Amino acid sequence: MRRTVAVVCIALGVFSLVLAPLLRFWVAGAAMKAPLDQYSETVNRGDDVTYFSAQDLEQVDHATVEAYTTVRGDVAASDADIAVWDQFTWVKDVDEDFAFLSTSRRAGHDRVTGEAVDCCDASVNEEPVKQKGQAFKFPFLTEKKDYEFFDTATRQTLPIRFEGEETLDVDGEQIDTYKFVQVVEPTKIEERTLPKSLLDMDGDGDATADVMYNVTRTYWIEPTTGAPIDLLESQHRGAFVDGEERLVMFDGDMRFTDETIKSNVETAAEGASLIPLVRTTIPLVLLVTGVALVALGGILLATARTAAHGKR
Repeated sequence: MRRTVAVVCIALGVFSLVLAPLLRFWVAGAAMKAPLDQYSETVNRGDDVTYFSAQDLEQVDHATVEAYTTVRGDVAASDADIAVWDQFTWVKDVDEDFAFLSTSRRAGHDRVTGEAVDCCDASVNEEPVKQKGQAFKFPFLTEKKDYEFFDTATRQTLPIRFEGEETLDVDGEQIDTYKFVQVVEPTKIEERTLPKSLLDMDGDGDATADVMYNVTRTYWIEPTTGAPIDLLESQHRGAFVDGEERLVMFDGDMRFTDETIKSNVETAAEGASLIPLVRTTIPLVLLVTGVALVALGGILLATARTAAHGKR
């Protein structure tokens, strides 16, 4: 009987020791991949925003503005390692119910690291653009370090700095995040032909203005999943002629709405709890249990042999 128990303990112990690394490296690895069939909707809201209405050819002040962003995965264009996502954003004046800006983007990115991959007809506003750095999200198991982050307006990859840890209170629930800040210095992003009267210039006719863009972008990232929880963008766009700003095209702070933040927390919570469980907690328990069972089985087997030898 003792021998049978010993064999069972050793078998269970070996099974536990084999299962532990499988959970850590295979099951956890499968869990730490961005979905191919991604679908999400987020809303950024800004109050006291200034923008230029191309429809009315006038500058609008003190507006309430919302930006609606939809991200949808292209499963057919993706594979086991690369997820291809399409993003569309449109911005509207809430009070006027008038959309005055829209952008689109397509990019493939590594499903684990979140870094953009040069593939899959990557584009910005339907123009081919090679993208590098973090695309839509940060890596699983985000580190406390600076990353490279792609800015769609300038179409440049620029540093986004780690600024420390911060705990957010979302409907009474505490969530730990890493704070990252990217500063995009004033950069020319396009040229616009506008009436001189609108640009407060003498004479009739039109003038060509350089549209300059700058932004300070702050992300609060859930570090286990690399998913954005909150986002604040302080953005300015201006029309410049001969180095002088003649018209404000956009100026204001845009931040995720409370509803968006809550949805982001709910989405990240599942991965944030599952990944440590299958990557660390359960493998560690299995490892300790396996060693203990093998040791116990060995002791039982040795005592069984000693007892059998004594009877002889």
